[in-house]
Amino acid sequence: MEINNMKFLFSFAPTFSTRLINSLLTRFTLCLFTLSLIGCAFHEPVPNPITVTAPEAPSQDEGLRKEIDRLEKIIAEKDKIINNQNIRQENQAQTLQKVNKEATRTQIKLHRLATKPSTASAIAETEVILENLKQVQIPAADKILQVQAHHLVETASVLFTQDQFASAMNYIAQAKHLIDLITHPGNKKTSDENNHFFEFNTPIQLHTRTNVNLRTSPSADAKVISALKKDTAVSANASLGSWLRVHLDQKQGWLFSAGLEARENNDP
Repeated sequence: MEINNMKFLFSFAPTFSTRLINSLLTRFTLCLFTLSLIGCAFHEPVPNPITVTAPEAPSQDEGLRKEIDRLEKIIAEKDKIINNQNIRQENQAQTLQKVNKEATRTQIKLHRLATKPSTASAIAETEVILENLKQVQIPAADKILQVQAHHLVETASVLFTQDQFASAMNYIAQAKHLIDLITHPGNKKTSDENNHFFEFNTPIQLHTRTNVNLRTSPSADAKVISALKKDTAVSANASLGSWLRVHLDQKQGWLFSAGLEARENNDP
């Protein structure tokens, strides 16, 4: 019985060995294939990670720098304005110095030339011219100049009686200048440009022809002190070209002469 069993087992031995070998070969092949895949995986390049940089917010220092630049520009503009004003003031000061020098030379010349006969002749000549102007129809603005010239001649006559011939001739020179502005209207522009300033010895009573602005200086761009209505009475005490310095209710300012008329009781 045992012998038969052994024979039965050995009859299957070749078949069993072949199957085992085939199984082992199959497993070995699978192992090699797996190792090959692993090796290829190790040789593949690994891509670098992509990093995204977040945009930087503007720093506080950058904001301060821009603010400083803005302030520096404002300061530069202000410095330029101040520099221009200083230059303008220097030019005005130089002009005033020239005017003062010219006035001094004129005064010296008058002192040298002024005598009783020459002063009397100049006064009489100016009075005749003013008398002739009464017969001529002149504009309201020139009427003011006429009244002013008349007061200057009156002052010169008083000074003549006091033997102050040089001072009298000075007033006559001013009166003749105003008469020249009346008889030669084209000279008014030159007068304005030269800024001839006259202080009235006797204030002139005037009234406004229309609504006008009382200004701080003789310029259309000057600050307005107050608005004056038509027929407002004012007292003029000086002139500068076509502008008159007037006094009204404790206020003093400048009015353009074209907006004024002489009052009837001040007609020469």
